[in-house]
Amino acid sequence: MDIGQAVFDVIANPNIAYALLVLGLLALVIAFAVPGTGLLEIGAGLCLLLALLGLSRLPVNVAGLLLILVGIGLFIADIQIQSGLVALGGAVILGLGSLFLFRPDERAFAVSWWLIMLVSGGSAIFFGFGLHRALRAMQRRPVISQDNLIGAYGVIKSPITPESQFTGTAQVAGELWTVKSDEPIGEGAPVVVVLVEGLTLFVRALAHPPEQAEREAQMKEEEKK
Repeated sequence: MDIGQAVFDVIANPNIAYALLVLGLLALVIAFAVPGTGLLEIGAGLCLLLALLGLSRLPVNVAGLLLILVGIGLFIADIQIQSGLVALGGAVILGLGSLFLFRPDERAFAVSWWLIMLVSGGSAIFFGFGLHRALRAMQRRPVISQDNLIGAYGVIKSPITPESQFTGTAQVAGELWTVKSDEPIGEGAPVVVVLVEGLTLFVRALAHPPEQAEREAQMKEEEKK
């Protein structure tokens, strides 16, 4: 038996084919909710391709497959609505579709009850609670613009050295940024942003921590008055 045939026999297992199908569909939903580097989309495509190859050798019930797709569609709708109830309904329909994914007269090809419960329950919790919290947190996150970055204080995380072409990273406004400077700056040193070019911040080292620098600036302003 060659390797290709061995892989084909594995993915033709009802539980494996079902798991690949659901994993691929759920990965697409997550990629839709949180667009990223494309790794989720690639992983989803690979899972779905393997699932289709496995299902091609199994007695698939079209009605069950459609129910699974409807459940996935409700997950996508719930991402837009963010009610939680729609996600719960999607999990229920996903579970029903999983039960009827293979024809009733072919009992030898039934999906494990434990696997169905794990997939349906996990999807309900993830999409109805976990993903909602993450999306809401992202929506509440303040928008960072160039205007409010200039003058912001930060801390160097990876040092700026001549060897690194005076480029490093710093924690500024709660995020890790690529930073540059005209002088070497060691790790942990406080800095202030003086210029923004795209996604790169130009910083200047502070002789004192930000709190002390702010107090000194306030004192100078008061002396001018």
